[in-house]
Amino acid sequence: MKIKKERSTKTGIDMTPMIDVVFQLLTFFMITSTVIKTSAINVDLPSASTSDAAPVRVAVVTLYKDGTVKLNDQIIDFNNLGIEIAALKTNSSDIVVTIQGDKSVPYEKVIQTMDIVRFTGVKKMSLATMLKENKP
Repeated sequence: MKIKKERSTKTGIDMTPMIDVVFQLLTFFMITSTVIKTSAINVDLPSASTSDAAPVRVAVVTLYKDGTVKLNDQIIDFNNLGIEIAALKTNSSDIVVTIQGDKSVPYEKVIQTMDIVRFTGVKKMSLATMLKENKP
């Protein structure tokens, strides 16, 4: 007497391809979420008459490739930059200086500008850059 073995059939779904797809989607969304630029929401803030915060003055130093230097849209001599920023600092207790340098301006000139700004005693300084969007 022969005993027949019953064949067992696999009843289920192979999860390996589905897991691969989920990981690829997860990776895609993680990478693209860091590249997407968020837009600001315009909020109309109320005013307060008892505010303690002093107004912050922003000074923009622009360095052009032809050697022209502007401070808040006024052409100045590079040698007088420290004097001009010091004068702005006396008018406002808290000042923020943003340096915009053309990409063809020598790196040394940008560093000299940063040194001049630091020498005047300005605590807050930033370098302006452009967001480069990769379009196919």
